[in-house]
Amino acid sequence: MALRRNFHIIVNPAAGRRNRTLLDRVVERLRASGSDVTVELTQAAGHATALARAAARRGEADVIVAAGGDGTINEVARGLLGQGVPLGILPLGTANVLAVEIGLRPRAEEISSMLLGGPAELIGTGLVDGEIFLLMAGIGFDGVVVHGIDPRLKRLWGKGAFVWSGLKAWAAGPGRDIRLVADGREKRAAWAIVTNARNYAGPFILAPDQNITQPGLTLFLLHDASRFGFVRFLVALALGRVGKLRSVEVLPVRRVDVTNPAGLEVEVDGDARGHLPQSIEQGTQFLRLVVPA
Repeated sequence: MALRRNFHIIVNPAAGRRNRTLLDRVVERLRASGSDVTVELTQAAGHATALARAAARRGEADVIVAAGGDGTINEVARGLLGQGVPLGILPLGTANVLAVEIGLRPRAEEISSMLLGGPAELIGTGLVDGEIFLLMAGIGFDGVVVHGIDPRLKRLWGKGAFVWSGLKAWAAGPGRDIRLVADGREKRAAWAIVTNARNYAGPFILAPDQNITQPGLTLFLLHDASRFGFVRFLVALALGRVGKLRSVEVLPVRRVDVTNPAGLEVEVDGDARGHLPQSIEQGTQFLRLVVPA
C-alpha cells in the first residue's frame, strides 16, 4: 500500500514523560518521510476521546495515533468508533498490552514503519456499561489493585506501583464473593476477568485461544479465595497455564452481568472504571487498527 502522509498524534503527557525520546524519534521519522504530523496533548481523563472524535470528523488524518498506555488507547478508540479513520498506537505506557498483542516493540523504526505502511485490520471490541474496551475488564483483585495505585508512584515507579498496590491488596485478603450471570447462567467467584485478548498485564498469556481480530469474549473465574490460591493463579499466568488450574473456570461469553458485591472495584484496559454493578458484553462494532506488516 502507499505510505500514509497525514498523522494526528494524541499524547498522554503523563505516560509520555517516561518515554519522551521514543515519541520524539517517531515524530522525527514520520516527518522525515514527508508526512504532516500534528501532535495534541490530553489535559484530563476522557480528553483523548474528544480529541480523537474531533480529529476524525475533520477528515484530514490518514491515521489517528494514541501515544500513551492502554488506557489512553482505550480513550482514543472510543472517539474513533463509527469513524472511517484507523487507530494507530505509540506505546508509552506501563504494560502496553495491546502493543504486545499485535507484536509491536517499543522501537522508533518499527513504530514509524507500521504507522506509515502497516495494514489496518478490523479488531473485535467489548463493552462495559456501553463503553468500549479493547483488552479486558477485571472485577475484584485487579480492580482493587488499579484503584489503589497512587498516580505519583505510577509516574515514578511505573510497573513498581502496580506491584506495590498488588502486594497490599493480596495481604489484605484478595478474594471476594463475586456474583454474576454469564449468558443466563448464575456464577460465583473470588476474582473474575473478561478478556478480548490473549495477553494480560503485558507479556503474560491468559487466553491462548483468544484472537483480538475475531468477535467474542472469554470469562475467567477463579474460585479459590485464599491467598495461596491467588499466588497459584499468578504463577500459572506467568507460565501461560491459567486454563489448566482446577480452581479456574473458563467460559466463552457474550454477556456478563456482575451484580455483587455492590461497590466492588472494576478495571478496564488497565484503568479504573467505576464499581459494581456493571454489565460486560461483546461489542457490536469493529475498529480498524494499524498493525505491523
